[in-house]
Amino acid sequence: MTKFLKVRRTFLKCIALLFLTGCQSFFYFPLKDKLFDPAKIKMHPEDVFLETQKGNKIHGWYFESTVSTPSKGTLLFFHGNAENLTSHFLMFHWLPAQGYNYFIFDYPGYGLSTGKPTPESTVEAGIAAAEWLHLKKDSRPLIIYGHSLGGAVALRTVEEIKDTVPIRNVIIEASFASYRGMARNVLSRRWWTWAFQPITYLVISDDYAPKSVADISPIPLLFIHGNEDVAVELKNTERMFKEAKEPKEMWVIPGGHHGDLYEIRNGELREQFLSYLAKTSTASH
Repeated sequence: MTKFLKVRRTFLKCIALLFLTGCQSFFYFPLKDKLFDPAKIKMHPEDVFLETQKGNKIHGWYFESTVSTPSKGTLLFFHGNAENLTSHFLMFHWLPAQGYNYFIFDYPGYGLSTGKPTPESTVEAGIAAAEWLHLKKDSRPLIIYGHSLGGAVALRTVEEIKDTVPIRNVIIEASFASYRGMARNVLSRRWWTWAFQPITYLVISDDYAPKSVADISPIPLLFIHGNEDVAVELKNTERMFKEAKEPKEMWVIPGGHHGDLYEIRNGELREQFLSYLAKTSTASH
């Protein structure tokens, strides 16, 4: 019986480690292929290549405002965990026509960016992108937008640069503040993985997760989440909103899923978002 229990215990440990290895990879699903050509929708971005502190080459696309000179502002987009910028740029393809510059970049290992994606390397890429925008394109305070995984990366990046790069807004959509917490969420979704939640403390690090959402203040924070999002649960945004200090807002979008919020109901969220940017721009002057 003792031998049986030892074998069973070893088997369960192996299953747990194998599952959590997959759970860790849940954070990154990079693709190298070009998935969509912006020329098909008459957009022609500037190709940008940056270098991080650790030597990774980061690829980005810079879209200049097509209607306003000077622009109404510049948005730096931290995209989610799958594919690459050649698909993710479509989330804000409409923004340059509304008078805003728009920059999206790929994390290490995504698209044309070199290296491997890790919590540390993604933040290094975010810092490089923000510093380049500030020094080369727009010295005014930047609009930082993070979606899903990109929200966690954006928050930590803001914590690192807020004393050197001016920031006008931080917008976090359908995201989370803890890699360990997100892994526990994934494990808790199935009865057969529920018992493995404590192992996240051993195999997943929060060293490069956001330190404190409250410390973003006094930069205005906006949290957005669809109420039907099953990829990243609404409770993650509710937790961050509770921790954050004023000024802050939270929008829960009825019928919203993961990544479709600006497309549903004829794109009505676009107008709401543009009004928010105009309002906070006025307040910052």
